[in-house]
Amino acid sequence: MRFKIGSALIGMALAVSMTAVALAQADDDTAGPDDPVPTDTVAAPVANQSAPPMLFLQLVDPTEEDVEVPLGTAQLTVRGITLPGAVVSVDGNLADVDDQGGFVGLSPIDQGANEIEVVASDGQGNQVTTTLFVVRSD
Repeated sequence: MRFKIGSALIGMALAVSMTAVALAQADDDTAGPDDPVPTDTVAAPVANQSAPPMLFLQLVDPTEEDVEVPLGTAQLTVRGITLPGAVVSVDGNLADVDDQGGFVGLSPIDQGANEIEVVASDGQGNQVTTTLFVVRSD
């Protein structure tokens, strides 16, 4: 008796799933091999997918462009993010750039006002520059 009930339930489940598939195919609006090709379709231009990503430079530490540091600080650590594969310099010194575009660079700072230029460049000759203004005082 259990075998007959189980077989009947499996049979009903198969019938329901086959009906659902048949209904889904009937509702499908995609063109078949015998359907006419529409003539009023306008093709949109496809964007150039092979264009390289745009070079960028974002500082993570320090986050502000105007920075004050204590007199005992002899160098500033600059951290940021750029395009993977870019070359970064911090005040003329090459920074270490990882595979994901994260970089860390050091710049010596004098007492008083300092300008630190951070430059990212790519293989196409593009450059992005950010300048930090650092004051080292009491």
